[in-house]
Amino acid sequence: MRHKVVALTFCLGLVLFLDRAALSVLAPSIRRDLHLGPAAMGGVFTAFVWGYALLHIPAGALGDRYGARRVLAGIVVLWSLSTAATAAAWSLLSLLVIRFLFGAAEAGATPNVSQSFARWIPVVERARAQGLYLAGMSAGAALAPPLVTIGLMKWGWRATFVALGCVGVVWAAGWFFWYRDDPQRHPGVNAGELELLDRRAAAGPLVQVHWRKVLATPNLWAILLMYFTYGYTGYIYITWFPSYLMENRGLPLSMAGTLAAVPGVLGLLAKPLGGWISDRLAARYGLRLGRRAVGMCGFGLAAAAVIPGLWVSDPHLAAVILSASDGAAALAHGVCFAVCIDTGLQRAGTISAMMLTMGSLGNAASALAFGTFLQFTGSWTAPFLVGVAANAVGALLWLKIHPEQRFI
Repeated sequence: MRHKVVALTFCLGLVLFLDRAALSVLAPSIRRDLHLGPAAMGGVFTAFVWGYALLHIPAGALGDRYGARRVLAGIVVLWSLSTAATAAAWSLLSLLVIRFLFGAAEAGATPNVSQSFARWIPVVERARAQGLYLAGMSAGAALAPPLVTIGLMKWGWRATFVALGCVGVVWAAGWFFWYRDDPQRHPGVNAGELELLDRRAAAGPLVQVHWRKVLATPNLWAILLMYFTYGYTGYIYITWFPSYLMENRGLPLSMAGTLAAVPGVLGLLAKPLGGWISDRLAARYGLRLGRRAVGMCGFGLAAAAVIPGLWVSDPHLAAVILSASDGAAALAHGVCFAVCIDTGLQRAGTISAMMLTMGSLGNAASALAFGTFLQFTGSWTAPFLVGVAANAVGALLWLKIHPEQRFI
């Protein structure tokens, strides 16, 4: 039954990123219809991030206290309504408000998935489970460019947002009626499966976090800063990559929409693969090496791949190489959240939420810096090079992360 839980979260990740990545594909049409410049569009991308960042910790704490069944179903309904409401945007201000609310609603998804996995997934399967959930996000990112492009060409951007909003409501209903917070209460779970689970995490939620102790831990800050760098670089491919292919590389809408799906396809493969490798290494050599090795390699390869991607002349090859950079970082994505479960246990949702908050700050810095560089310098190269530096710093920060040390 734990595999079915993971399968449902894979579908959730797909819906989450299908909704989130749609704006990047539709951005040129929205900019034209609402008369927005690049910097204004960067502000729209950032509005989502601020809503997303502010609600991570409250939503994660709610899930830890009340369970992912009710909290996760509720927030999926809320973000689906916000997705559909994007169709009603008529000005920059209205779009900023709607995207802020959309981000606020999406904020609780991943912390509550981590909370669910702490209860349902054994220690030696955590990284691959997180990798599969995050692979669903990559599937959504991969499907968004071609599907949203088709919707744009057939019905326009407003109707496309309405259609996307309907999908999440269906998922929320299925989750609420099937899932149980306590594996013992699910009729499909047998005694053998219960024996595999970490009973410290599955026994019941705690109601208190020792904030002073947790916030004073260097291990936590290493995790948070590492994920800030991941958030900075990863958000480039969600927000500006399709525009880069069209406006800098001169590719038509249909081709750019197809090539913009490549990072998602690579992430779909890399995230569960990186989780599987980490779990295998952890089982054999311990958590510290198992988590660190994949994290450092993924971030390091991501930094190395950007340079040739920027300077190769063929636009199609450039798209593939730059996508490979995002795919390399994706090897470590599931491991980031496995570390939150390793260190947080019953409060895995709260620790994941804190990490996501820092990642969201990285997203905000990325979206705003990229748009500002583009408008005032006309250069697409400099923002990507900042991403290289961020990946390199992130790789070094893995040396300071101790997944075997529990916060609470």
